Amino acid sequence: MTSRDKKGRAAVPALTNKPGPLVTRSTVPADQKFTEYRQYLRHDFLYSCGYCTISEAEAQALRFTIDHYEPRGARPDLEHEYSNLMYSCDQCNTLKGDRCPPASARADNYRFFRPDQDVYQEHFHTNGIRLESTSNVGYYSIEALDLNRLALRRLREIRERLTKCDRLVTEGVFGLRNSHIDNLPQSIKGKALRAISRATDIANRIPDEIDALLREHARSPLVDPDPEAASRAEERASKLEGLQNLHPGRWRAPRKSRP
Repeated sequence: MTSRDKKGRAAVPALTNKPGPLVTRSTVPADQKFTEYRQYLRHDFLYSCGYCTISEAEAQALRFTIDHYEPRGARPDLEHEYSNLMYSCDQCNTLKGDRCPPASARADNYRFFRPDQDVYQEHFHTNGIRLESTSNVGYYSIEALDLNRLALRRLREIRERLTKCDRLVTEGVFGLRNSHIDNLPQSIKGKALRAISRATDIANRIPDEIDALLREHARSPLVDPDPEAASRAEERASKLEGLQNLHPGRWRAPRKSRP
């Protein structure tokens, strides 16, 4: 029943700025194979990886897959359960693999971040272009999934630049586009004329540089070799080994047997 105030008017629910989970699950048909839920996952996860947040548009050459939050080897009963499925970039899915923290570790909140249940801001924050943890969930997710790998640091840098660029375009270029050069102050007019001259020169050279321009815009910096990968993997392995020593037990699900 709708609550009402003293004058009989329907009460307006209070607005809140409190953040919630990144993902809201849709109601989906039951009794389907997990592969048949792909389009629902893409929609619910906003076409983004539930772990590192890279979007399909940003990923460029990276493919996306369906991840089982609880590995199939550990929970075969959840293999086709929609709530156990995550939309994930191939890199995060590969790194996560069959990792499955034991009960004692989970009791201490060493588990993977769940974008459909956890509040992102309660587990992570950024320091420049690096992701840092504010909880055991964040710590384990960062180390196990290598959430500070080179591609993701570059992605955060690109996002930051694009945000600043978008603000500049919104506030600057659209305001100047209808102004005539003759109406600009003398100091700005000179810069504008020099910019036009440079643009004309560039336009004359474009036919000779078209291959280089195409290569530059076709290339994805997110799939370049990562020279730090080996040293970072060694450091991450040491940290994860420390957790395993702190919470003895099986940290990986048994391999699912093939039919």
